[in-house]
Amino acid sequence: MASPSPQRPSANRAAQQRPADAPPASAPSADAPPASAPSADAPPAPTPSVSTSAPAPRARSRSVGRPRPAPETAEEPPDGGRVVQAAGRFRELVVGRPWRRRRRALLIGAAITALLVVALVVTAIFLPALQIREVTVEGTGYVEESDIRAVAEPRADGSVLLLPTGEIAAEVGEVPGVASVEVERVWPDGVRVSITETAPIATLTTLDGSSVVVGEDGQELPAAAGEGETLVPLAVNSGSTDPEGAAAAMSEVLAEMPASLRGAIQEVSASSTSDVTFELALEGGGTRTVVWGDARDAELKAEVVQALLGQPGSVIDVSSPVAPVTR
Repeated sequence: MASPSPQRPSANRAAQQRPADAPPASAPSADAPPASAPSADAPPAPTPSVSTSAPAPRARSRSVGRPRPAPETAEEPPDGGRVVQAAGRFRELVVGRPWRRRRRALLIGAAITALLVVALVVTAIFLPALQIREVTVEGTGYVEESDIRAVAEPRADGSVLLLPTGEIAAEVGEVPGVASVEVERVWPDGVRVSITETAPIATLTTLDGSSVVVGEDGQELPAAAGEGETLVPLAVNSGSTDPEGAAAAMSEVLAEMPASLRGAIQEVSASSTSDVTFELALEGGGTRTVVWGDARDAELKAEVVQALLGQPGSVIDVSSPVAPVTR
């Protein structure tokens, strides 16, 4: 005799405790596999621990104002590749920038202007109206004008725009008697050369008895420079071992001497560069011999000589101006 099947009180009790508004439990699908019962040998599942000490998440502050732009997102294409939205990165390369257009326009304008200037200059250089036709020389006295023209005219050729004023002035300055030169363009086709002559100050007599006119720079001048001028005679003593040095020292001493003494000098002599001597005329009559020495300390020596002119004696030695001697 078969025993009756036991009742399942748990299932009935669960059906009685289900709320009235709860949906009925869906019956398991016939196709769903039955849930496997836990194995008796399997260990029990660990119960997850909940930490009660974790801090609550901080609320993120939102900045008020202009919203942030959405970041570029990467989309997954169907074929598995990666597409990056980078249109904003290349927009500047495609769209023209205003400053680039302005710079290009400025460069083109500058190039055209430069070409026009070059064309105008080249045209002006070969313009017949600007070709040099006349050279004027001014300021000559004892210096021959022909000597100045012989130097200046070969260089004053071609366009007045290309006139080498500096080179012409340098070459004209080498002519004896020329102290300074100024070369100017006279538009449209002329050149003006103005010179200043060196003032003659003495007549130098050399050992062979010849005489030359000496300028204030110590250089020999043309003979015409001494015409109508009162010049101080310079003489190189006989037996001099350095006549050229003696002549140069006398010229330098005379050029650096104050005008108040230079006008009273009657004669200058020397045998070397360190024994320049001259005769000085006095206002009341008579003369004084001044031993000047070399050409150094000209200003100090002149002051000492003027201070000792009232002292007795016929010789004033200022070769050492800090220790002068009268005798």
